[in-house]
Amino acid sequence: MAATIKLSIKNLEKRLTIYEQTQVKFAGKKALTQYAKRAKTKEGFIAKKYKMMFRSPVFFTLNSTFTVQKGIKLDIGVKDKVDKGNPAGKYLYPAIGGGSTSAYATQFTQYLKNRNFMDNGDYPFAVLGNRYIKTDASGRVRRYIYRNVMFGLAKTRDKEVKARSKGGKIQDARVVAFRSNKGKFKKGIYREQVPSSGKYKSYLKPLFMYKPIPTQRPKQTFKFIVGDASTKLIPEMWLREIKNLAK
Repeated sequence: MAATIKLSIKNLEKRLTIYEQTQVKFAGKKALTQYAKRAKTKEGFIAKKYKMMFRSPVFFTLNSTFTVQKGIKLDIGVKDKVDKGNPAGKYLYPAIGGGSTSAYATQFTQYLKNRNFMDNGDYPFAVLGNRYIKTDASGRVRRYIYRNVMFGLAKTRDKEVKARSKGGKIQDARVVAFRSNKGKFKKGIYREQVPSSGKYKSYLKPLFMYKPIPTQRPKQTFKFIVGDASTKLIPEMWLREIKNLAK
């Protein structure tokens, strides 16, 4: 996903002297370079827009903008390839346009689908009332919770965890997934709970419930965010550079 800005002198010609017009191209390069810096930092205008659009956006979102400049042409986009984690260019698509409006399949979601713990048309929603589901200050499920659930599912499938096992971590007890409704259990991921007294039966408590993949229309497209800012900022930045060079 990217937006392209290419400078045009037409709207500035009437405001420039003949000598100033000779400085236009070089000044344009400098103005675009400054604009690019203001666009891609985590304190830049795109990051500020994300802070207005999203609740407590993470670092990867605020630092997700890239720029490529060639003379008086500038491409601004959202990173869609990362070494670790979920690429912002993918999970931001539903909110800023440029791709599918369906929620992005995170690494956790892909794990569940790839190992047949969940059907393709479903999405895992955390049961926040479960004491094993821990959230951070912004209300997001902590990353290690997803990891522990994957460990628990794998260990249970490989029969590394016995029935009625106890422990302080999710993976210390059996963790099972139901791809479809099964008796009194709705489709989702459950952890076995063992009462403190051995005379009572163990029971399953939900960690995640499966529901249809959520969709979202773009709140404000990335191209609009960049285009709106460029219309407001670049002409004055460019004109200022022209005047400085012509002194």
